[in-house]
Amino acid sequence: MISEVSRRYAKALFELAKETKQVETIAPEIHGLKLAIENNKEILGFIASPLVSAEDKKAAIQKTFSSANALVLNLMLLMAEKGRLELIGEVADAFEQINDESHGITRGKVVSAKALGAQERADIEKTINKVTKKEVILSYEEDPSLLGGLIAQVGGWNFDDSLKSHLHRMSEELNRRSN
Repeated sequence: MISEVSRRYAKALFELAKETKQVETIAPEIHGLKLAIENNKEILGFIASPLVSAEDKKAAIQKTFSSANALVLNLMLLMAEKGRLELIGEVADAFEQINDESHGITRGKVVSAKALGAQERADIEKTINKVTKKEVILSYEEDPSLLGGLIAQVGGWNFDDSLKSHLHRMSEELNRRSN
């Protein structure tokens, strides 16, 4: 869940990036920053620590991220000053959402019982594109407990065509008819 504060930072960054025609440069940079922070417990601990002063955090950011885009660097410095640096991952997610929306893109996840082939993935994307009327970028996962079929979560849409859900609905229908 992305907080309103994170959305505001992301929207401000997006507007500045759009104004200076840097959206396509900043999008991968802020995503990479998020991954770097999330995958390094030392950085994450430093950012979240209330024992480290805002000035020390700002100094470390300037030294560590000196080659970063000026807008991203300034955002991080501002967030450090305001004591909100631990929200940088949420800001990156919100920035990605805002950028996607501006391009008519929505992201989602497809979970299937087994790995899907390229043609199956293309068919799923085509079907979801028709329903949502947006370009869709999907990530794929496998969950053998589904037994068969798939579940797709895209934006506010949930498509559940798994064998597990079919069996569950059939069981409920049989129970209703038997009573």
